[in-house]
Order: sequence, then structure tokens, then C-alpha cells
Amino acid sequence: MIWSSTLRTHTAITAIVVGLLALTGCVPGSEAPDATPASETRTPPVLEAVSPTAPSNPTLITPPTEHPVSTPVSITITVNGQPVAGALQNNAASASLLTQLPLELAFTDYGSQEKIARIPTALSLEGMPPGGSAEPGTIGYYAPDQALVLYYDAVSYYDGIIPIGTFDDVDTVRDAPAFTGTITPSAATGAAPANGAE
Repeated sequence: MIWSSTLRTHTAITAIVVGLLALTGCVPGSEAPDATPASETRTPPVLEAVSPTAPSNPTLITPPTEHPVSTPVSITITVNGQPVAGALQNNAASASLLTQLPLELAFTDYGSQEKIARIPTALSLEGMPPGGSAEPGTIGYYAPDQALVLYYDAVSYYDGIIPIGTFDDVDTVRDAPAFTGTITPSAATGAAPANGAE
């Protein structure tokens, strides 16, 4: 008898708890429970695919650069009294060379591939590579010797070679014996020489 009374009490308490739980879901202001049965999955809404239309006249869009590229600065190198047109690139080493111009330098031949002359003040190497190679007609800076170099023959990569510009008349530089030459900014700076002319 006691056992059936306890069973009835548990059944009654269980019914009350279930009823209270059901009522808490219906209290005003509370969010409604998800009505989706566990066996069903929600299907996301179908969106209409829109393909971009190609412009009728496509143009290449280039991302902006942080620093605008300046044109090379024209210079004149005098080799045994003969002017040779050259151009310095827009970089830190070239900029520091320009502050030293005009320069009179004593060039000597080195390795049957270049004319080299020591300059009075070292050039800035900020942002410059640790080394490089040179094609004929390259103006370079050889950092270990603090020297300006006019390459008339190809030189493979070497630490310390910093290309800073170009010159036009490779034959005149190659064929000249040791010479004292002057390097000056050209009258019309800002443009690279074209075909040996300033």
C-alpha cells in the first residue's frame, strides 16, 4: 500500500514538472522554441546568381604605388674630351651621387671589362640590393672600393656591385686608355638619353 502511494506521488510530481516545463515555453516575452523537427534540416534560401557584366572597353587597372616612379636624370660623362650621354636611375645611390656632381675623376681599366674611379664620398645604400650584375653600358657603384664604374663588358653577379644607371657610347669608354673624365648633370635633366644623344 505504501509502495502504490509512493508511486502515485512520483507520477503526480512528474506530471506537474512536465506541465511546468511546457508552460515556461509559452510565457509572454520569451522566444518561441525552434519548431523544426530534429530529423529535418533547414535549406538556405536560393539566391539568384548574378554574373558581373564585362565592360565594353576593358582597361588594365594598375594598383597605385606607394612612391611614384621618377624619370632617370640625364648626365654627361666626358671621356678624353668626348661627351658620352648617360642616365642615373631613381634610387638612393644615384641621388647621393647627384649631390656630388660635377665630379672630375681619374678612371683606370680593370679586368678588361670596366673603367673604375674612386669617388670622394660613399653613396647611400638605403634600399639597395647587396650586389648585382652589369651589362655593357651600365653605370655602377662598387661599394667595397667606394668607386664609380663604367662597365663596357658583361659582369656576372658580385656582392657590392650596385647598378645605378646607363651610358650610351660603350665603344668610346672601352677604347679609351686611363683617362680623367668629368661627370656633370646634363642641361636638360629628367630624361634618359636616346640613341647616344642628350
